Amino acid sequence: MSVEAGLSLAAVIVMHEMLLERFGGMPGITEQGFGKLDAALAAPEHSIFGEDLYPDITSKAAILFWGLVRAHALTDGNKRVALVALLHMLERNGLRIAAADDELFDFVMAASDDMPGEAVRAWIAEHLLPEHA
Repeated sequence: MSVEAGLSLAAVIVMHEMLLERFGGMPGITEQGFGKLDAALAAPEHSIFGEDLYPDITSKAAILFWGLVRAHALTDGNKRVALVALLHMLERNGLRIAAADDELFDFVMAASDDMPGEAVRAWIAEHLLPEHA
């Protein structure tokens, strides 16, 4: 199965604007935010010696989410944007997260604090279901 991982900077900015409109918050990107966003968005496609560093959808989604949630590239709404980007990537690949809202909230908060990237990947893998299951 081919993995559709790419997410553009423009898409993330639109997500940010839509989330701010719906939930409030301060608009804007931090001084180094564009570089941080670019790095987070490029991470799922990284390879070394011709081999993908993140070869499957779970690892690609995890590194995208982890990169966005930890980058603090946006003035406000980093966690919201990271979560929506994660869910969007999974949906584009026919997958979804099966978790209650409070469990999802706890996951996002932990990931934004000190949860290691591998733990983020493991949590996503544990909660991953086909979109229509």
